[in-house]
Amino acid sequence: MYIWYNARKINNRFLNFIDLNEHLPLLGHLSRDESVHKFSSHLIYLTKANRPNQIEQKVLYSIFSHHPKRADVYWFVHIERTDEPYTMEYGVEELLNDKVIRVEFRLGFRVQPRIGMLFRKVVTEMIENRELDVVSRFPSLKKHNIAEDFRFIILEKFLSYDNEFSVRDGFILNAYFSIKKLAMAEEKAFGLDSSETVVEKLPLVVAPVTKLNLQRAYYRIHPAPELPQSYRRG
Repeated sequence: MYIWYNARKINNRFLNFIDLNEHLPLLGHLSRDESVHKFSSHLIYLTKANRPNQIEQKVLYSIFSHHPKRADVYWFVHIERTDEPYTMEYGVEELLNDKVIRVEFRLGFRVQPRIGMLFRKVVTEMIENRELDVVSRFPSLKKHNIAEDFRFIILEKFLSYDNEFSVRDGFILNAYFSIKKLAMAEEKAFGLDSSETVVEKLPLVVAPVTKLNLQRAYYRIHPAPELPQSYRRG
């Protein structure tokens, strides 16, 4: 418990929330950019942000960096635990018209967070209320009323080698990640179907190396070798 508690405290120190409203236009532009390969029709992230106008920096890093993840609709799902044992409520906020939607689940402390099943219930009710259309946007599939695909992204941290810990923090975090490998995977804990879930690993840099005593010893430019007469044109 000591290791788990202290590791979570260290982890939470580096949990950065940023203003989602500032990035909504960029999400809209990416969604409409047909030059980018479509990753999924509906892309769903779990978020710890309590406020609808905030999101973890790592979530936007996952969407925009390296290989941008274009989707027709981006979903951000937040779970709030209540003091009542059997609360099961949800709310929906459309942050960007037909592009960015946040779902907030209010679940009692005895309710198992089977997010996959609960999310499908939300989508079904939104379709029935004509708040959402999930028929494929590809013409060849749309005429046959084929439904769009949904994909969850689970962001899983691993301890980066680019850290320079104190002895105490190094022991705690290495022990924490070793224990975590034995725990139930997050996608299973949230009741997510593995066929529609992608686990993406992100490096955790808690204490970046500040001094690196690397010095340049030389820089040379070698002249291009002269081609033999038989390879020359003319």
